[in-house]
Amino acid sequence: MEPKLILILILVISVSVTADYVRPKPRKALHFPWQPKASSLPQQVHISLSSEKHMRITWITGDEYAPSIVQYGTSPGKYTSMTLGGSTSYSYLFYSSGKIHHTVIGPLEHDTIYYYRCGGQGPEFQLKTPPAQFPITFAVAADLGQTGWTKSTLDHIDGCNYDVHLLPGDLSYADYLQRRWDTFGELVQPLASARPWMVTEGNHEQENIPFFKDGFESYNSRWTMPYQESGSPSNLYYSFEVAGVHVVMLGSYAAYDLYSNQYSWLKTDLSRVDRKRTPWLLVLFHVPWYNSNKAHQGEGDRMMETLEPLLYAANVDLVLAGHVHAYERSVWPNWFIFSSPL
Repeated sequence: MEPKLILILILVISVSVTADYVRPKPRKALHFPWQPKASSLPQQVHISLSSEKHMRITWITGDEYAPSIVQYGTSPGKYTSMTLGGSTSYSYLFYSSGKIHHTVIGPLEHDTIYYYRCGGQGPEFQLKTPPAQFPITFAVAADLGQTGWTKSTLDHIDGCNYDVHLLPGDLSYADYLQRRWDTFGELVQPLASARPWMVTEGNHEQENIPFFKDGFESYNSRWTMPYQESGSPSNLYYSFEVAGVHVVMLGSYAAYDLYSNQYSWLKTDLSRVDRKRTPWLLVLFHVPWYNSNKAHQGEGDRMMETLEPLLYAANVDLVLAGHVHAYERSVWPNWFIFSSPL
C-alpha cells in the first residue's frame, strides 16, 4: 500500500472565499527599536536541514572573536555533544554585518527535542527534529516581510504543530536596507530557532548594484541551505529529503535555460529520486508559472517553458510558489498553490 502524505499547508493569505471580497489595505511596517545585545551573545538564530540526521544552526554575533560552537543534548542544560562550525561576514555600502556563524550538528535522532546553546554562552534554545516517516506537516508561507500581517502570520504558524517551514522566496523585504535583515532575523527567531526553515530566493533578495555588487550576497551569507549536500553549485537552488518526501527548491532568479547549471542540476537531481524511498516529490520556487491574478502576469512563462517538461517527466506531485499575494490552486495537470501573507 502506497504511503500517504499528510500536508497541512499553512497558506496564510489576505483573502477569503467570498464573491464580494474586498482586499484589505497593506499593513504598515513594524517598527523595531534596535536594542543591541552583548556583542558575544547569539542573535537572529535560525535552523535548517542539512544532510540526513543533521541540522545547520545559524546565528550572528557582534564579536568577531566569538566561537562558532554549538553545544547540544536532549535534556535542558545538559549538553552531551559539541560541534565547531565556520563563519562568514559581508559589507554592503556603508553597512558591515556581524559575524555570521554556520554550524552543522548531528547525527540527531528523528522526532526528538534537543536543547542547544550557541557560542558557548547566552540563552538556551530548543529544537525538534522532523519525523523519520509519514506523517509530516509542512507550514508554507512566502513573501513574509515585516508588517502587521507578518506578525499575525507568525502567530498563526506558531499555533500549529508543524515539522518544517517551507518559504518560497521574499523573506525580509530589506531591499538594500541591510539593517532590515537584522530586524527580520530577530522577528522570526522564536519560530526559526525551533523548527527548520527551508527557503529559496525571491525578487526582494536580489539587491544587486550593476557594476558594483552582485545580487543575493546578503541572502547567501545569512540563509545557507543544503545546496552542497544536494550536489547543487548554487545556494539559490537545491533539494533535500525528509520523512519520505523529496523537496526541490528552485531559483526563479538564477539562470534556468537549457544550458544553465540549474537546468543540468535539476535534471540530474530528479533522475536520482527514489520513489520507493521518497514516494512524494515536491517543488517550490518564487514566481508562479500559472497565475490568473492580474499581478505579475507572464513573469514565470520562460522558466515554465524550460523546466516544466522535467517536472512532468519526473511526475512531480505538488508545486508551490509565492510572489502573487493571493491564493490560487489548480488540480490539473498538477497542483499549484500560491501563498503569501501580505
